[in-house]
Amino acid sequence: MPYLIFVSLLWAFSFGLIKGQLAGVDSGLIAALRLGLCFITFLPLLFWQRGNRNALVLMALGALQFGVMYIAYIQSYQYLPGYLVAVFTIFTPIYVFSLNAILEKHFHYQHALVVLLSVIGAAIMVVQSVNHESVLTGFLLLQVANLAFGCGQVLYVRYCRSDPAANTDKPSSDGVNMIWMYLGAALLASSYTIVFGDFERMSLASEQIWVVLYLGVISSGLGFYCWNKGATQVSNTTLAVMNNAYMPFAVIFAFTLFGEEVDFTRLLLGGGCIILSVALSVLMQKRYDSYR
Repeated sequence: MPYLIFVSLLWAFSFGLIKGQLAGVDSGLIAALRLGLCFITFLPLLFWQRGNRNALVLMALGALQFGVMYIAYIQSYQYLPGYLVAVFTIFTPIYVFSLNAILEKHFHYQHALVVLLSVIGAAIMVVQSVNHESVLTGFLLLQVANLAFGCGQVLYVRYCRSDPAANTDKPSSDGVNMIWMYLGAALLASSYTIVFGDFERMSLASEQIWVVLYLGVISSGLGFYCWNKGATQVSNTTLAVMNNAYMPFAVIFAFTLFGEEVDFTRLLLGGGCIILSVALSVLMQKRYDSYR
């Protein structure tokens, strides 16, 4: 849980930073640079643990969880205003929970209600009246992004739990897993940018370079590592609801650090629902463990 809480704070801050500092830069370039920096940051770990017989599997997982997610997420901005992007990202917990239920062939309706509570809480904070063209296209693109990120989390957890060679108890082993995932994602994002990128918007000012370095090394590199590490340490339900845990923090940072207007009634109601969903998921897991 501490890993997931830390990343929720990290990503909540990053949303405002992207909006304020990288407007006008080709989004594909930003994604490719961030994922490339992720790979470079973790590359030295190969000196401690060389090779991985499942490198191709991990590259495919990374291309799905990070590469496909970023590409679809980026494309959605061509069809949606920013607030609707936030609205349509709230469904990731449903995908995480549903995929786990399908793979485990067992459905817990109580856990489903907890996940639904998390989605309702996020919706309370970000949903506004929809009045924009091409909403359906943008919505579908974001569901591709949500599904890719959610499936990547679930499949990585199952990979680590089923393959002793993953050995995620050792930070270096877990880091080597992420190297290959970042490489797969970076290759996919770079290929997309080369083919579909807007080369007229691929220049960066000096301050923007620092922002990209922070986003690539800290927000994405450290963030994705800690998220996947944390995902292996919590229940499926807790992992699902934590996918919306960044939203209360994002709203708070938007007000305190970036001077945006905030509806405090929505913040309290929505944030309360999310906090309650997380608490219930942890309580359910403790109760389940006590009966084992």
